[in-house]
Amino acid sequence: MGHDIGHATDPGNRYGDVNQDYCVVQEVYAPGEVPAGHRQIYIAAICDGHGVLGDKAACYAGKTLVRHLYTSCLRNRLLKDLNGEAEKLMSAAFQRGHTAALSLYDDPPKTVRCGGHRKTTATYTLTTSGGVCVYKNGSGPERLLEFGSTCTCAVVQGRSVWMANVGDSTAVLGTDNGASYTSKTLTVRHNGHNAEEAKRMKEGFSGTVNLKDAAHEDGYLQVVTGPWQGYELSVTRALGHKHMSEHGVLTEPYVVTFEASKDDCCLIMASDGVWDVMDGQEAVNRVMEVASEGKTAAQAAKMLVEEAVELGVKSPCGEADNTSAIVVFFA
Repeated sequence: MGHDIGHATDPGNRYGDVNQDYCVVQEVYAPGEVPAGHRQIYIAAICDGHGVLGDKAACYAGKTLVRHLYTSCLRNRLLKDLNGEAEKLMSAAFQRGHTAALSLYDDPPKTVRCGGHRKTTATYTLTTSGGVCVYKNGSGPERLLEFGSTCTCAVVQGRSVWMANVGDSTAVLGTDNGASYTSKTLTVRHNGHNAEEAKRMKEGFSGTVNLKDAAHEDGYLQVVTGPWQGYELSVTRALGHKHMSEHGVLTEPYVVTFEASKDDCCLIMASDGVWDVMDGQEAVNRVMEVASEGKTAAQAAKMLVEEAVELGVKSPCGEADNTSAIVVFFA
């Protein structure tokens, strides 16, 4: 199996036809440009937007972040020789993505189409309420002008990997043990179930943040008093939050670098549309089954996304989130 990478995305049905995911794979070298003794460098990113302009936040942040890495010192260097600079480079790229998303606050659209949990979209108009900018649709609930995006980004060259993330879009490494495959999570989920993250947010809101539902797996944090009362935080680190960053939402990514072993067979990055319906082990098993049939990484990513959406639609709630995946097959 040759070194291969592919990606896929689908809006699901939860938010009508709105897809707040941004999914991209960027090659550093054009065909024929790879220096002698080197291999292609891939920059892969999944951004999962949330809030009223989440789709734009994800796109702005993702494009800018990838562009920053593309124009950095990666070219004509071996990735493994740059490991000492990985955290600095990734942090700078995430900060650039954050700044790009923040620019949306400067001139927000007067009207937006937003999806709701009834699988339909409606038009909302920008206004102010209690001194806070909100989007309103008739007498329905207001949508605060506050948004952000998760981001999971990998830089891959051969078996050298840099991984960085904020939020809950997860990446896993699949390993071939001969008779079976195993899965290892490479990222950190920044939400209310992470004790350190929850502690910081509660201090940022002076103790007025509670888990929306401690028994539920989503780990949302809900502001229970003050001007942001009722606002729910799905993640505690993200790009693009203007107001929530004042209360503890961080843009600093969790960064890890490693060399994949000879038995490591695949890398899977995906938004929570996948992880809501399957775990890392299931994802690796599905992807490697497709690989054994001679399919490409792009076909494996498409299959993973389609199966996740189908599982969501067939689940008791009948909803599939925006769903994206990037698959890397190691040579």
